[in-house]
Amino acid sequence: MKETKHRSTRWALGVWALVLAAALLLAGCGGASDAAAPAGPSAAADQSSDNSRSTPGAAALAAQTDRITDQYTLEKNVSGVWGEEAVQYISVHVPQLECDSPDAVSLNKELAAIYAADFREYEAYEEAGQPGGEYPQIGVGWDAYWYGDCVSLVVRSRYDGTAPWRYSGWCFDFATGQQITVAEMLQRMGLDPDTVQQQVRRQAMQAFDRDMAQGAYYESLRLGGELSQMRMDTLEYNELENLCLLLPEQNQLVLRGRYSAASEAGWQQLDMELSLPPADTPVLTDTFDGVQVQLKGTQATITVSPAPKTATWDTELNLRLEQARTYPILGSYNEYVDVCIGQQTDSVFHPVVYLLTKDGVVEYVDVLRCLLFGNAMICQDPIYIANNGVSLERSGNSKVNLRRKDGSVLELADLSSEWSVQDIPSSITGSFNCANGNWLELSSDGSVQLGVQNNSRIEQGDAAYLGVVPEGMVLAIFTDTGLDFVAAFKMDHLSNDLTMTMIDGQNPFAEGETQLQMTYSYG
Repeated sequence: MKETKHRSTRWALGVWALVLAAALLLAGCGGASDAAAPAGPSAAADQSSDNSRSTPGAAALAAQTDRITDQYTLEKNVSGVWGEEAVQYISVHVPQLECDSPDAVSLNKELAAIYAADFREYEAYEEAGQPGGEYPQIGVGWDAYWYGDCVSLVVRSRYDGTAPWRYSGWCFDFATGQQITVAEMLQRMGLDPDTVQQQVRRQAMQAFDRDMAQGAYYESLRLGGELSQMRMDTLEYNELENLCLLLPEQNQLVLRGRYSAASEAGWQQLDMELSLPPADTPVLTDTFDGVQVQLKGTQATITVSPAPKTATWDTELNLRLEQARTYPILGSYNEYVDVCIGQQTDSVFHPVVYLLTKDGVVEYVDVLRCLLFGNAMICQDPIYIANNGVSLERSGNSKVNLRRKDGSVLELADLSSEWSVQDIPSSITGSFNCANGNWLELSSDGSVQLGVQNNSRIEQGDAAYLGVVPEGMVLAIFTDTGLDFVAAFKMDHLSNDLTMTMIDGQNPFAEGETQLQMTYSYG
């Protein structure tokens, strides 16, 4: 990860005041010689299809307006759209970059292919309904958000008058005539894309967890593995390259993403304003019989040390701790207000770290389970049923209780034990082949077969789901002969490739490789 730049978002965007005073040389696509002042739009993105979307001075406004125009428009009331007899209002404005660079030409063609082709047939339709009537609207609109000569072009589309708008974004630098990424746009603002990406993931997962806890959709989704897929989809969609960048007000930066939802719509729009954690974020810690947890800002760690309790693992579980070791907690995305370590069972020392989010939802790290299956501490999917919490407390029998807003107390040991039991998510099950002849077969019940060493050795064993990280769904795989490892698996549903990223242990399919692609086998 790149070194974090210790500056606030508002400070970085505040350099606009300096940019306003500087003349920008338009080299890539021509344009006005006056200074082009960066500014946000004057109307909300879903309320205007007007292409004069900025608020600088008159000369700069004219220069920016001239740089993006409509390449295709259609405004009319018609009936019979998509087989529907009711009258619908079609409003189509497909943008065009007024630039002749190769990148601009290519982007204009892409926009036309995506947004104009579907509506051309309606040019020949007769007008329907009353002019100015209130009809469901479908079509395409766009907004431009300027930062100097760089623009974030956000296009919205809707093909059903009752559906939510869908948003897609492109960034372009008129000074160079080149299309740029969201990450490059952020760098021009003085922001570190890696830091921004971390903030976005945290906000997206918090919104997802909040929706689940409030909607009570989780039980059936958890058992079949769909919950894990939805969490993975949310992380994957909110990668910077998929987001729209908005500058709604001066010194305000918003990234528009979405999160997977159990509602009929399937996805919910999510606007994330960038901000840095407060400087006075409290440090949360707890210690319990050789296990210590520390949460400091976005950094979370668990330290396991030799102690009387942990020493019993040597004889009971053949798990020996020779020295203290600190592990980062992977898969934790929330902001936390309390932390407590407890014991899940009385028969063997089984420590579990419980984390309480600011929204009152409980997350947990099953320390012993993670150690038995590898050397990585993974934060499990949140226990959504344990919500409305205000504090965590360890009881006399070393179990952890959640105290809730209504004054009730909920014991968490049985819940976390139950929550760990689920099928392997269906999206990563099946048979997969490596280019070198090795293969992997994953079943939903957790059974595993591996073909390794150029398929000269076949291993059988089991897989346990541990949680979700940006690289994929984390599985601990352990075989009868001790060939054990922990890896994240992510399926590309377009190519049917399964990407495996090693987290702990040696890659059994390709020695020394930390990442490997496998192809889905249909036979």
